[in-house]
Amino acid sequence: MAKKDLTILPTNQLLQQVWDYLLSRPNKKGEYKKLEHEGLYLLGWKVGLRISEAINFDLSLEHQQAEYKNLYLLRGKRDKERWVYVSPEVVKELKKRNWQPNQTNRISFFDFLGKVKEEMNLPNNVELAPHTLRRCFATYQAISGMPLPVLQKVLGHSKVSTTALYIRDGDLGNLVRFRPV
Repeated sequence: MAKKDLTILPTNQLLQQVWDYLLSRPNKKGEYKKLEHEGLYLLGWKVGLRISEAINFDLSLEHQQAEYKNLYLLRGKRDKERWVYVSPEVVKELKKRNWQPNQTNRISFFDFLGKVKEEMNLPNNVELAPHTLRRCFATYQAISGMPLPVLQKVLGHSKVSTTALYIRDGDLGNLVRFRPV
């Protein structure tokens, strides 16, 4: 059995470069979901949503109490509901794109990211797929110091052990920075 190549998560810097590329990239012939795909990219990268949650994300479900501003109700896996924080910057970008739920699908977004990876000449060992964005979010939040139980709630996991599986090192420098004693 052949060994599977080791893949690495994109750094936050690379994710920002992909975002900048998406903003400057013209629509290709036959593409008509660019704005929706940009919204999905943000919801995965900046909010950590599963692709199904991002596709169904509804801006009208913001919490009505002022003290909970920027919290949005999600209907996640197995119809579980949870509140997620979505920054005003992400909301602004979604509104600029006239974001509506259920305007595209996971396969279309997967194919879109594959094209972007190819156009940007990213190395084969760098992951760029819908779920990669969620794993990057989880990894970089943990590296930044978010406690695992809090991250568990943010990601909507019932067990902290599931959350721990998401944490991957996307930057070898962090292995040195956070080396075990």
